[in-house]
Amino acid sequence: MTQEEKRENVRAALRCRVHFSVMEASDYEALKNQPDFVGRCSCVPTGFSLEFAVPETEEGERHGAGPDPNLIDFLIHIEDKLDRILALLTKYNQTDRPQIYEAKALDISGCGMRIVSEAQVAPGQILDMEFRMFRYPVVLLQTFGRVVRVIPGEGPCGGQHEIALEFLDLDEAYREWIISYVFQAQRKLIRRERQAGRG
Repeated sequence: MTQEEKRENVRAALRCRVHFSVMEASDYEALKNQPDFVGRCSCVPTGFSLEFAVPETEEGERHGAGPDPNLIDFLIHIEDKLDRILALLTKYNQTDRPQIYEAKALDISGCGMRIVSEAQVAPGQILDMEFRMFRYPVVLLQTFGRVVRVIPGEGPCGGQHEIALEFLDLDEAYREWIISYVFQAQRKLIRRERQAGRG
């Protein structure tokens, strides 16, 4: 394994909700062959730059002047409610639209992530994913991940399945941003352990 591969495979804990739909590898390849296909990974709010100090927690500190955190919390709360309403409508709507599932993120690296979910997926399937990494600044990632391993629901995850994913067609700038987050999270963990050792 090269130094770059080692760097990309370093993981850090990530605690957020992930929404995803399932597609077969053949459907993903067909989607990639469309002229308007773009490796999807987006961030909001508009004008957000990858060259910022990565927040230390999801709730995180505010970095510089920006929107009121209470307003952001309110909007996120509304968004969560709309997600639940949409999930209920999708459940009873007999259309060809893919079903949206919810999962909890466990960790992330520049190559992929692990999640737990009640959804039944199999190695080789593709997940069309969306998840919010931070509140301040708001960072919403949209990307595709291939299922590489599924551990059936048992042990600490209860009835949920642990799903290991590798990212597909992730823009290199966003991959570098995730790697920066991972190393900062690890540095923070080391500082905490050192402080606990002194206490």
